Amino acid sequence: MVEIRLRDVPDQHVVTEMRVVGQADLQAWLPGAMARVAERARAAGGLLGTRDWPFLERPAHPDEPVFVTIYEGNPNEAPTEVEVCATVAAGGDRTVPAHREAYARVTKSQVVTGELGGVYEAVEKWVLDNGLTVAHAPREIYWTDFGAATGDDEVFDVAFPVA
Repeated sequence: MVEIRLRDVPDQHVVTEMRVVGQADLQAWLPGAMARVAERARAAGGLLGTRDWPFLERPAHPDEPVFVTIYEGNPNEAPTEVEVCATVAAGGDRTVPAHREAYARVTKSQVVTGELGGVYEAVEKWVLDNGLTVAHAPREIYWTDFGAATGDDEVFDVAFPVA
């Protein structure tokens, strides 16, 4: 069962990298894109981490960089625009406006066993069943080292901005 929650997200200043990719290319491109935007964020005054974003509810965990990956479509169906963002205190390439989002925590085992699509479906269904509408493209919010995580570790959130 997927637990869905709501949270309010403040404006986020981000540095970004965009690419049109399908699922196979996404898996190869994403780690490098995260490294590149992290480096640009550090050069722009600092890459923000989980301690800077209390809405992520990670106080008992080490401070980790935060990345937002926004999907304008489903890369499993066809190549789609994907934007990788690293959060910074000010400036950056653009500002992701404040919003409310419905989200679910994802474990590494859900990803490696092919259950991630079901998480997306569960969040979208919850949004509609609760009288909300999807306001913007879905996203994944990363806040831990995926490679170092174990199967039961929560590794990112799947989120849908809602109205």
